[in-house]
Amino acid sequence: MSVLSYTIDAQDTIVAVGGAWDDFARSNAGEKIVAALIIGEKLERFIHGDETLMFVRTMIMSARVLNRPVHRPYRCDSPTQKRFMAMTVQPRGQGAIEVTHQELRNEPIVHRVDMVAAPLGSGSRYAKRCSMCNRVKIEGVWSEVDEAVQAKRLVPTVTPTIKVIYGVCPDCAG
Repeated sequence: MSVLSYTIDAQDTIVAVGGAWDDFARSNAGEKIVAALIIGEKLERFIHGDETLMFVRTMIMSARVLNRPVHRPYRCDSPTQKRFMAMTVQPRGQGAIEVTHQELRNEPIVHRVDMVAAPLGSGSRYAKRCSMCNRVKIEGVWSEVDEAVQAKRLVPTVTPTIKVIYGVCPDCAG
């Protein structure tokens, strides 16, 4: 399973990436986040949603203040695979942090639904998606996409692409 990492300095600027970063980015339609385009940029530029940004900042600050690693499971799905991941936020001295992402396992997605970030302030309809577990909140219910399809809260043949805003669900925030 793949292991990817990035290192930020004390000002949260990306200073290095590790593992097969570029290969992973390119194989997941991430041509805009290859190493040459992100090194020297602020990490927050690549995080969608205020709640998600606050969550990531809290993990980074915890690692810095406690001077010990912080571990967190999460999901990073592709259009066809549920990818179960682990993130480790490791202090590296002088305020630097190395964040490592390891794929633990994957499984196929039964009902493919493409999700795109909703433009902020557009007034468009959207679902909320948890940046940690990838569940979506549709009609007030947090669930896996497959569960939302089975419950008919989401109909992929009618809506193959849904607009989402990113946040953190109550289970992951707790």
